Amino acid sequence: MKKIIQLALIFLFYFIGVQVKEWFSLPIPGSIVGLLLLLVFIIVFKNIPVNAHADGASVLIRNFTLFFIPTTVAIILYLDLFKTWNAISFVTVLASTLLTIALTAWVIERSIGKGEA
Repeated sequence: MKKIIQLALIFLFYFIGVQVKEWFSLPIPGSIVGLLLLLVFIIVFKNIPVNAHADGASVLIRNFTLFFIPTTVAIILYLDLFKTWNAISFVTVLASTLLTIALTAWVIERSIGKGEA
């Protein structure tokens, strides 16, 4: 029962985030807005432990591969497109992955460096 309540809390913030995104026409996904609202909720109500939803989230994490099925189906459906543009797609994916890794490393290095000072 505890996991169901925790999952309900996560989905509640997801749906609120989607609604806020629609109301304000924000350029970021509603799921991200919902996660930010959940973070604000946890910060504002400090007596709620940060991991109060961890058991419910673990259910989602254990079944995480199911969330990639639509992507896999789309790749199979548009396989001809990927074959046609495969070199460009490969370079784009490789460049964006390397850029993401470099940017993440830079941000973490700056964060840790400021914490030590």
